[in-house]
Amino acid sequence: MKSWNELDGSLFFNKVFTTPIPIGEVTLFSLNIDNNRPVIILEFDITEYPETPPSKWKQSGFNTCRIGLNCSNIQGLLIKNIPTKKNLTITISNEGDDYRVRAKNDESIIEFTTKHPLLCGPSAYLNSPE
Repeated sequence: MKSWNELDGSLFFNKVFTTPIPIGEVTLFSLNIDNNRPVIILEFDITEYPETPPSKWKQSGFNTCRIGLNCSNIQGLLIKNIPTKKNLTITISNEGDDYRVRAKNDESIIEFTTKHPLLCGPSAYLNSPE
């Protein structure tokens, strides 16, 4: 997969982003694992901001977009050096009936396969420079 717009669950995403947004660099916010289902949820900020945000986002002065991936039926989970303050680069590739999700930088990695990668969000917030 090349863009977030291709994922299931991207209906609202495609309303606020009028052009394809490439899957790539993100800032990890949270990583949740449900061992019973098995499900993993990644939430992260992307560098792009919607061209047509809802009026509430405009009025509030939001400047950062957060999305997530909800992945069910995960297998082969590998997590190394998380948490990290460094950005991660995400790739999603098709491998037969599965998708391989990989988020990594030069020190950290989150990798697994899933049957169903589902896009969550987007939401937005005001991110103040540190």
